[in-house]
Amino acid sequence: MGNTIPCCETKRFIGVPNEEIETADAGDLKGKVHIIIAGIDYTCDRSWRGKVPPLDTRVAFEMFVDLAKKCDCATIKTLWNQECTKKDFLEAIEEVGEDVEEGDFFVVYYTGHGDLLADDNGDEEDGFDSAMCLLGPDGNVEPRSEVWLRDDDFAEAIMEHVTSGAKIITVMDCCHAGTIMDFDSPRWVDEGFNAISITGCADKETSAGTSKGGQFSRALSRATQDLQKSNGVGYMASDLYNRTVQCYQEHKMSSHTQHITIHGVGVYPHEMVWPLQPKATYISPANTKALRTAATVASFEARTAALHPAQEPVAHYHAR
Repeated sequence: MGNTIPCCETKRFIGVPNEEIETADAGDLKGKVHIIIAGIDYTCDRSWRGKVPPLDTRVAFEMFVDLAKKCDCATIKTLWNQECTKKDFLEAIEEVGEDVEEGDFFVVYYTGHGDLLADDNGDEEDGFDSAMCLLGPDGNVEPRSEVWLRDDDFAEAIMEHVTSGAKIITVMDCCHAGTIMDFDSPRWVDEGFNAISITGCADKETSAGTSKGGQFSRALSRATQDLQKSNGVGYMASDLYNRTVQCYQEHKMSSHTQHITIHGVGVYPHEMVWPLQPKATYISPANTKALRTAATVASFEARTAALHPAQEPVAHYHAR
């Protein structure tokens, strides 16, 4: 399987982060696409997080709303800032999941903080759950043990409310998100789900911003433009992953490295058509201004270092 670690009897796989995986000829893009797009910049927070500059997630959030519209998605459910409570997020999964039929796509995109919480049920070998740093009803990120969404609860909600006959994809641009879909849960296999998770970094890493959206989100948007030109319609999830990694490598800042991951169960990435393929000519918002030269990148990094000498460049904060 190339740089994929497979388990053939169940089709579980773990791709080697930032390395090319096996791909295949184009397939037929069939079924409706239902997507949840969620993002938080934490300007509503009045605890510790609200005391530092907001994240640049609004840019990536709008980038994905624009992409979903250009793909004629059947459902586009958006959650922004105060709408991103655990209750509202789980209700959105239930609401959108009700409309997903066999053969349809169910997609979740999230951009915001991610972090680790101490494992509360003993199912994590490293002792930590991955979590999305969501908000309480008051717009604050604390108390985290109550308001953040653990990987266990996220995955369980999807399995509970989305038919196993759907094609499930999650795209996570947040820190510590590598295993956010909790594919070790036996329910994924027992009930025959087909699901893929692509994340901007591994569990022990941060996912960096650029002041114009996360590096991972921008790379994925650029990959969408490139693949439309080179591959036409019907390219596979593996093509999207491979080109996203390439775009990240081409545009990354030297001061920060993250490893884009791909995990899944029930289906390999070269067997699933990528659902977000624009109907008309697509120009990535990440490419709408003049391409940044190496000198421009160096200048940006120098300014960032001067402003934040002890911090990673515009990195998504992780709250431990």
